[in-house]
Amino acid sequence: MPAARKPLPAGQRLCSLLQTEFARRRRTNPRYSLRAFARSIGLDHSTVSQLMRGKRPVTGKSVRSIAGSLRWNGGSVLKVAGSAAKGFDSRLIAKSLGLTVDEVNIALTDLCLFRLMELKGE
Repeated sequence: MPAARKPLPAGQRLCSLLQTEFARRRRTNPRYSLRAFARSIGLDHSTVSQLMRGKRPVTGKSVRSIAGSLRWNGGSVLKVAGSAAKGFDSRLIAKSLGLTVDEVNIALTDLCLFRLMELKGE
C-alpha cells in the first residue's frame, strides 16, 4: 500500500498555482510575458517572479490579489465565510460554491496559514 501524500504547505501551493496558471497562459500564447501575467494579477513582476521561485514570503496583500485574479478557491471561500452571520459549515460553503468539502477545507487551511481568517471553537 503506497504511503499517503502529505499536502503541500500553503506557500508552496500558492507558488504551484502561480506556476501552473502562468504555464497555461503561455501554452495559449507563447509570447505571453511574466510582466503581462503580473499585471493581470495586480502585482509587480519582480514580486511574482520571487513568489513563483519561493524566494519571497507570501503576504496577505499578495494572497488577496492572486485569489481575486486566479482560480483559487480561497478567495471564494473567504467571501462566503465572511458573509456568514453566525459561524459557518464547510458542507454548506462547498454546496453553495460547487466545490467538494475537501476543497473548502484546504482553502480554509490556506486562509488560516496566510492569517486571512481565524477559526475559533464554540
